[in-house]
Amino acid sequence: MTDYRPGQCNIGSEQRQRRARIAALAFLTAAAVVAAYLAGALPEPLLLVVFVPLAVGFEWAFQADESFCVRLALAGQYAFGDDREDVPDAADRRTDQLYAAKITATSVLLAAVVTAALVFAL
Repeated sequence: MTDYRPGQCNIGSEQRQRRARIAALAFLTAAAVVAAYLAGALPEPLLLVVFVPLAVGFEWAFQADESFCVRLALAGQYAFGDDREDVPDAADRRTDQLYAAKITATSVLLAAVVTAALVFAL
């Protein structure tokens, strides 16, 4: 018995915690980029680089919060513990892929909005 639910849950608590740690590290990296800019160590055009850690941070935070791994969804798999299993139903795989695309698109959009806000505010 697994906790797999198409488009809702494809990873367990250990993977959620890992994603939360990576998201936190990505957001700390974004903060470091902004701090470097504010300290004068980073020229203004390079402030746009903050987009990358923000996008990663949002994506991995969403994955942690939603118990859903984008990469596994795209591979047609789920993982609770150390073992990966294939999603047997094609409709479920499609549901997972659509949800993965939604997470990624939302993450990129949020990163773009925050990056733009930072560039204009600073």
